[in-house]
Amino acid sequence: MIRCCLFGKNITKSQSPNFHNSLSKQLNIDLNYHLESIDSGCSTEFKQRASQLLTSHIDSANITYPYKETAIEVADILDRSAQRVGAANTLVSKNGMIVAYNTDYSGFIAAYKAFRVAKPGNVVLIGCGGVGKAIAKGLSDLGAKHISLYDHDLSKAKQLAETLEHDNVSVDIPTSQEQLKVRALDADGLVNCTPVGHYSLPGTPIPSEWINQQQWLFDAVYTPIDTEFVVAAKHKEIATLSGFELFFNQATDAFELFTGLDLAADQLSQFRKDQFSDLR
Repeated sequence: MIRCCLFGKNITKSQSPNFHNSLSKQLNIDLNYHLESIDSGCSTEFKQRASQLLTSHIDSANITYPYKETAIEVADILDRSAQRVGAANTLVSKNGMIVAYNTDYSGFIAAYKAFRVAKPGNVVLIGCGGVGKAIAKGLSDLGAKHISLYDHDLSKAKQLAETLEHDNVSVDIPTSQEQLKVRALDADGLVNCTPVGHYSLPGTPIPSEWINQQQWLFDAVYTPIDTEFVVAAKHKEIATLSGFELFFNQATDAFELFTGLDLAADQLSQFRKDQFSDLR
């Protein structure tokens, strides 16, 4: 049996167990995926539990908020995706070594390419933690012209900006609400990489009145699918990419890492239709 889990905080409504257990059943793979909640938010507790389980009781794990940046400290080897982002959402035990991957990075790129043909343009990205790093690197690789990085923790925004220095994208860091408003109103795309909008933290990362004439919007939150951020954009007829698209694509990439399989597009399309039609 392939033993897998999800580490994170406030994850009781996660769709990850449904995804992995249902897909493995459909493909006749002996795999079990469960939740490992660590609601303390304590990095030390996460590292201790993840290291212990990955060396004795489980084969692979997904990592979600707020442990993605800490996850790379658990690993012995960093895949290119984890190196590029500086955070990991997938850990796989291989030959006694723990390998870190970032399928948020690969999953977002795939989701964006299916969503729109045009390059991202000028983007405002809010939230520079683990998922924010992955999305920022994805935006850079997708050809974003400019990224404005905003986080209540200014040091996180500065650190992410430094990692983007060698990419072919310009970056700035709004340091006030007024500066953020100016950037947001002038942006082609708005991106939420904070937990704001999650069922445990309702709200919107920026005032809804700033969502006006942008071309597109992405919310990494997918529980619920229609966050206040997404609903505000839909009311203004702005194209929206939901967090579910990131979830599905990153989960697909993780499943392939867990199992060593290369899944066919038609398999995934039917699986998505069968299991998640109510979430689209």
